[in-house]
Amino acid sequence: MTHLAAENLADATPATERCDVLFMAHPVPSLLFDRSYLVTAANAAARKLFRCDATSLEGFDMVTFFPELGSSLRATRQVTSMRNVAVHRPDGSNFVARLQIVAPGEGADAPMLAAIEDMTEHEQEISAANKEFESFTSAAGHDLRGPLRILKGFTEALDDECGAALNDEGKTFLKEIVKAADRMEGLVDGLLALSRATRVEMASEKLDLTTLAEIVTYDLRHGKTAREVECIVDAGINGWGDVRLITSALRILFGNAWKYTSRTKQGAIRFHSEVRDGRTWYCVSDNGAGFDMTQAGRLFQPFIRLHRQDEFPGYGIGLATVQRIVKRHGGEIEAESAVNEGTTIRFWLPPRPADR
Repeated sequence: MTHLAAENLADATPATERCDVLFMAHPVPSLLFDRSYLVTAANAAARKLFRCDATSLEGFDMVTFFPELGSSLRATRQVTSMRNVAVHRPDGSNFVARLQIVAPGEGADAPMLAAIEDMTEHEQEISAANKEFESFTSAAGHDLRGPLRILKGFTEALDDECGAALNDEGKTFLKEIVKAADRMEGLVDGLLALSRATRVEMASEKLDLTTLAEIVTYDLRHGKTAREVECIVDAGINGWGDVRLITSALRILFGNAWKYTSRTKQGAIRFHSEVRDGRTWYCVSDNGAGFDMTQAGRLFQPFIRLHRQDEFPGYGIGLATVQRIVKRHGGEIEAESAVNEGTTIRFWLPPRPADR
């Protein structure tokens, strides 16, 4: 070995050791994976988070810890954006974490780094705040029902007893009162539905989503708004979740698609699935009115509507309810649309517990 090479090696060795020391002492729980996606090192914070010593973590496959990512990480070795995922510990317990996978090198031996931020406390705080809000929403909704029933009752009595004595202007005023009372009743019903989506007990089971979608489309074809709409439901679509909540979500999504295709010459709705980033997304697509994607951030907010009431009636609660249902299952929901070109609402649900 030459004198220069020896000096370079002497310089490199302390640098490598310093990197190892920094990695081990870093406060963010981190794992190193080799090209075979096996753990090669875990820092002290990771060992504490996973309740293991170093040797207990080494050799585990990446998907063992992050099962919902599946094979998507094997398709790319780029820096991934932060995302919330369910993380599985070797002892069988699970927790929610914000994960970022970094693959800084392209060499044959270049490792991958997984930085894991435990979100358990954050999720608990959000859950407590949501429960408090849902309790208020439920109480307010029920309290409003009494005065609303009185208002509608006396309005109907006024119409029955004194309607003939009213002039045209008076009859118009009375119709507007009835219309406003009906709208308020719809808003109260929507509030209570939003509350139930979060408060009702869940019982997860394997779901035949194809059959549930077919039941929903049958009801639409034979309901009050029945009309000729092409409804396509792909076969063999399954998932895992609470049958009542997921059926409610599908009714809302198909109901919206049905409504927003009402001005389309030949309305078409399709229920299908697609795999992206290792996840199966369930999609309800239509060729209806659509919306401007610059407004997509407002889509799932309660009482926010992207169309005028005289165009498409509604209360702006449906998609907010669907989002609550999907998030309660641990999934995500998103929308893709273009004005006058239709909309696709897609969501994913976590796999059944045995597959996690």
